[in-house]
Amino acid sequence: MKCPQCQFESPPGMKFCGQCGAKLSVPPCPQCGAENPPGFKFCGECGSPLVVEASPPPPPPPASEPAPVPQRPPVQEYTPPHLAEQVFQTRAAVEGERKQVTVLFCDLVGSTALADRLGPETMHLLLNRFFELALGEVHRYEGTINQFLGDGFMALFGAPVAHEDHPRRAVLAALGLQKALEERSAELGGPQGVDLSVRMGINTGWVVVGGIGDRLRKDYTAIGDTTNLAARLQQLGEPGTVLVSETTSRFLQESVQLEALAPLQVKGKAAPVQAFRVLGIGGLPSEDAVLSGTARSPFVGRRREMTILEELRERAEQGEGQVVGIAAEAGAGKSRLLYELRRRFWNRPTVYFAGRCLSYGSGIPYHPLLSMLRNEWSIVETDDPAVITAKVTAGLGRAGLNVDESLPYMLCLLGVQDGTRCLADLSPQALQSRAFKILRQMILNAGRGDLVVVEIEDLHWSDETSEELLAFLVEGIAAARVLLLLTYRSGYRPRWIEKSYATQISLSRLSDQESHEVMRSVLRRAELPPELESLVVKKAEGNPFFLEELARSFLERPDVSVPDTIQGVLMARIDRLPEEHKRLLQTASVLGRELPLNLLEAVWERREALPPLLADLKRWEFLYEEPTAEEPLYFFKHGLTQEAVYQTLLRN
Repeated sequence: MKCPQCQFESPPGMKFCGQCGAKLSVPPCPQCGAENPPGFKFCGECGSPLVVEASPPPPPPPASEPAPVPQRPPVQEYTPPHLAEQVFQTRAAVEGERKQVTVLFCDLVGSTALADRLGPETMHLLLNRFFELALGEVHRYEGTINQFLGDGFMALFGAPVAHEDHPRRAVLAALGLQKALEERSAELGGPQGVDLSVRMGINTGWVVVGGIGDRLRKDYTAIGDTTNLAARLQQLGEPGTVLVSETTSRFLQESVQLEALAPLQVKGKAAPVQAFRVLGIGGLPSEDAVLSGTARSPFVGRRREMTILEELRERAEQGEGQVVGIAAEAGAGKSRLLYELRRRFWNRPTVYFAGRCLSYGSGIPYHPLLSMLRNEWSIVETDDPAVITAKVTAGLGRAGLNVDESLPYMLCLLGVQDGTRCLADLSPQALQSRAFKILRQMILNAGRGDLVVVEIEDLHWSDETSEELLAFLVEGIAAARVLLLLTYRSGYRPRWIEKSYATQISLSRLSDQESHEVMRSVLRRAELPPELESLVVKKAEGNPFFLEELARSFLERPDVSVPDTIQGVLMARIDRLPEEHKRLLQTASVLGRELPLNLLEAVWERREALPPLLADLKRWEFLYEEPTAEEPLYFFKHGLTQEAVYQTLLRN
């Protein structure tokens, strides 16, 4: 390891330089920002591969030799380092595994005629620019382009790293590429005035993913009917359109605007295929769409939690600011609890600010706060800089802030360049400090004597800057009429949790009686046989989201093991485990939900390595240990986790 002070090379594993005594720093994890000891290949906090230094490029060929013909690089060269490491340093990537993914195919329209018109050199340059734009948009949403196909490409979302929202990520990447092509049409077309148009097809489903090739070149790809249908949809699309399959549309709900097309006759399919044209991003996040819909299930249970929230709200109304963290596993009802609290106090004088962290927004500074500001000031994507400036000016005025002083900082946060020249000479630290103070003062002023409620959901996906801002806000609300409500998943530990005015509420599972009530409300007039109804309740184990998805799936197909919607949620967390921990879960899933230690030792290749692995999986709440068993016995915390992991294994 090279010392940052004297450049001396110390042996691996050293914490201090042997030449000058300086501390040897290790780059933070690219996913969560945590610091790790020297020598770690995976992050000890989130399990993501740590970035390794890229090897130097090969020297150019001698002048006497002809230059090689440009070829598309192998996956290591056009994939971000942390994803490339995940692909080729895991056994599953080499041997293959079953995964639920979303596949995107993109094709450049009229490329043959375009090549004849431009000539090979100009066409080659144009394609390179096009692929650079495509790579940028796909990587922004943590997808991987695993194949370049002459004048198009194939991208995967949900592999090698699983994401519970991979269909939405694929659509956002497609729309992002369309927008980038429009904005840079003059640059891409050059003096020839070429207008580039693409068509894209997107499908979601099960595939076998893994490495193919040899030592000289290895690609990570997906094989299965899911891939074929995505390619067919791309071929059938009109220039400039994005088509998604019916399966993909089920994951998008109202977060994406879709237009149903007449059933398409697809080669290789006996029956016509239903497809949808993507029109744009929807006006409501998917959670809000579900919560405000007419099909919402009744609110059951949670009396204890609601009582605590009402008491803390009363304290905040009296000028004792409160911070509340609501922690639970995915699908336990965190958003629903906030929604019901909001409903109970609609008629009381309250100012609400609401923002949400997104799974692909952890690298975007201020992301949840920007969503909060856009909601508060009614800023939409189509607003031009002048309209945004007017809305921000009005909002700052309503909050009683000095508009002339505050406006440039808020415009800078929102990405508006007009009106921010006065900030050009400020350091990033000075900009951040002043922005923090303005945002906190805006929130404190907003109520004008009434309660101010600030809701930030999914804090486990927050960026570092937003976490610092929230910590700064927490420090200033102890004597203010402010209630700060934050939701996050179990395992996330906020830095402010030790404050005397901070409370964490952990959501427990619903009882069997409450589970039956939720399930029957979902089924409405339909009925399941009593044995299937009991099976749904048993499998869901008190998780409201699992109850609803299992009930709907059993109505359609009683033989479904884990619905696709649940599979994505569970595997998104499992795929972020270190390689050995994930392999142990996969091995354990074959044995069933209960795992006698002596049986695990018999099938695991290194029994001496089991205790620390099991300890980690217990700490992360994937496994529990049965304390009353005569012999050491472990079991999966959730039966659906065992089934979801088992479904990823190849059958041969």
